[in-house]
Amino acid sequence: MVEYITGVNGIGKTKILAQTAIATAQLSKGNVVYIDCSDKLNLKMPSNIRLVNAKDYNISSAFGLYGFLAGLCAGDFDLTDVFVDSTLEIISNNKTNIKDFMEIVTRISDRTGVNFYFSICDEYEKELIHQSVD
Repeated sequence: MVEYITGVNGIGKTKILAQTAIATAQLSKGNVVYIDCSDKLNLKMPSNIRLVNAKDYNISSAFGLYGFLAGLCAGDFDLTDVFVDSTLEIISNNKTNIKDFMEIVTRISDRTGVNFYFSICDEYEKELIHQSVD
């Protein structure tokens, strides 16, 4: 399963994503990873969630993020859920076709059973929108 939240900057996407990650980790029988482009949530996340700063791994493109996500799935068979906050800031490229990227991530999810959740800043979407990729 692949889901994402869109909306303008400052509308509360990170708060919702973090709360969802915490609730998911409490119920998960496996590992949960939260990827962000900073360390701002280090003290707020419980120890059962692996917090990863994408900048520590020099991820700067959609292709790089895809490879990182695929590597997480390949390296951890107990991985159940991955949360990616500030997706466009991580990939540093607004020319990336998000729809195509989500379709590729959906293929990883289908093959591995790992659920992916993304937050995407959309300067044109004034309301907070949850979407699922089919």
